[in-house]
Amino acid sequence: MDSEKKIFKVFETIKEKIDISPADSVITYLAGREKNGLGVREEIMILNKLYDEGIIDVVNNFSNEAI
Repeated sequence: MDSEKKIFKVFETIKEKIDISPADSVITYLAGREKNGLGVREEIMILNKLYDEGIIDVVNNFSNEAI
């Protein structure tokens, strides 16, 4: 899968959660648990990229699992 498709998969997951959540909700995205076929490291890199580009805001960024 190319990088654009991977980024789209993460963004699509976030968008689906936004669509069903009340306005101004904090959306939880758990890397490695979203069932989108991507690895934890890939998801984290994509989330960081989306944050760096100002597309998403990160409220909490932590992991309780070793990667």
